[in-house]
Amino acid sequence: MLKTQCLVAYIALLIGFVYSWDIAITAGDQIEFYSNQTKTSNEGVRFRDLTALAYDAVHNMLLFVDRQNDNASILSYHLATKKYQPLVRRRSYENIQGLAFDPITSKLFWTDTNEKSIFWISLKPGSQNDIYGNLLIKMDDEVPRAIAVDSCRGYIYWTNINITKPTIERARFDGSERTVIVDSDIYMLVSIAIDQNTKRLYWADDKEGIHYSIESSDLDGKNRKKLLAGTNHMPNTIAVSHDSIYWVDLGYKSVWRLPKDPPANTQPEDIINFSNEVPFGIVANYDISDQTANIPECAKLASMAQNKTSINDSFNIPRDLGLFCLHGVKLEGRRACKCSPGYIGERCDISLCHNYCLQGDCSILPTGETNCKCKTGFTGARCETNVCEGHCLNYGACSIGSDQKPACKCSAEYEGERCETVKVVPVAESTVAPLEHCDCAKQANVSTLLAAEKSDGSKTNDVYIDATCNGGWDPVRDPIIMGLGIMAGLLFLACALLVTKILQLRRRPRIKRRIIVNKNVTPLTARPDQCEITIENCCNMNICETPCFEPRNTIRPSLLDSKPGKEEKRNLIANMENPDDPY
Repeated sequence: MLKTQCLVAYIALLIGFVYSWDIAITAGDQIEFYSNQTKTSNEGVRFRDLTALAYDAVHNMLLFVDRQNDNASILSYHLATKKYQPLVRRRSYENIQGLAFDPITSKLFWTDTNEKSIFWISLKPGSQNDIYGNLLIKMDDEVPRAIAVDSCRGYIYWTNINITKPTIERARFDGSERTVIVDSDIYMLVSIAIDQNTKRLYWADDKEGIHYSIESSDLDGKNRKKLLAGTNHMPNTIAVSHDSIYWVDLGYKSVWRLPKDPPANTQPEDIINFSNEVPFGIVANYDISDQTANIPECAKLASMAQNKTSINDSFNIPRDLGLFCLHGVKLEGRRACKCSPGYIGERCDISLCHNYCLQGDCSILPTGETNCKCKTGFTGARCETNVCEGHCLNYGACSIGSDQKPACKCSAEYEGERCETVKVVPVAESTVAPLEHCDCAKQANVSTLLAAEKSDGSKTNDVYIDATCNGGWDPVRDPIIMGLGIMAGLLFLACALLVTKILQLRRRPRIKRRIIVNKNVTPLTARPDQCEITIENCCNMNICETPCFEPRNTIRPSLLDSKPGKEEKRNLIANMENPDDPY
């Protein structure tokens, strides 16, 4: 009795856990569960870098991608038993962006943007699968990203993000009846979801620039409706619940919510924010009965929800027990890789040739060393040297010859191997004939022959100049020289005459000094303290001149007998005797 009660309690607890979350999100190495915008639990003990996420409500199972798992790329996690298992072996070159699961056929579908393909595996017990997945559709120009499953009608839908011609397409589970249902007014559809209850598609379009939109249409792409158009968001994945639409925003690192049928001008609600990790995938918890009620096409799906069918839990995929060696092999019993020649790193994921040869092709020698085969015109261990750089001087043009050596094409003024020498233009011997001595008595004229006639009447390009005599007269040069000589002689004579004339000119005559002395007064010579001079004498005086003379002693001698200033004394006496004379 006690065991039965415990079992019932355990089942009730599991059922309670199933419906204890509204949305689940992959962020970093965690799967986080939220209810009413509150985090309730998380799982991530064994995971590393989780991205795409899908939910199977029939089997109560999450399916997700771990980009850093060493052995498996797609894994499952059972919410009731908390059991996880690898489903698909990891490829060396893959980029899984979308996951979708059909519980009716137990098929798991995913897109690989690197391979431009859609793959699938069956999770039915006893099914045989390729451990790397089975190829469903291989595309040429299209790049599949998001994928969704219409279990009621048996279709898969996916988005093509080739921006030259983006589309929404669909096909049957076996790849047949492939059809384009939307190909206009879209840019990059990053995610797509199907709501069985409303029979509509929902998608997020990360439009060019900063714009984005959330839109919907019928399952055949008709009756399109734009639910939201905004800016500055980077939607990545979208999920639909019974009454709401959720999407992850990589730009804001947050989760947004919008009513499934919003009124006009309704703004989305920011419900969850992340600080460190960036969210990637999102799924919404829903009840199968709510999705399939009163829909005839979903009768089988509704019955499966009641029967709770099982899936295969014995895939032959090794768990995460060792390293995934990208270019090498795992060492037995050790968590280490033995890398192939030319690769290094913990997982042999680093190529020695990566960005090694700058201008050439890289190869790995048998010894494991790198070797560069340089392009024409380059040399060096890493083909880093341009052989033409700085080789040709003086603006010469450099080119690579057949011997792989640089050659210079010089300009007209230079020559040499590197155009380093100034070119000397020699005078052709056939152009000018050598000068010959001539007899001046016999030759009177200078003749120039520009084109000589041959004996047969044809012309030659050779030019001959008949040399003149050393003493001959040049009718152009000699008159000019003679004229210049005569002109120079005349200028010399004119300069000589001007110099002589200047030297012979007399100085300007000076005004003589005259001293007026009144007879009725004592002569000026007897009064050394008084002197009278005229304006003219003042103008002719130097600063130290004076018309007064000092007597040799107190008793002056007679004016006639005195020797100093003899001439001046005579003039004074003459003026005294003739007072009426004018100046």
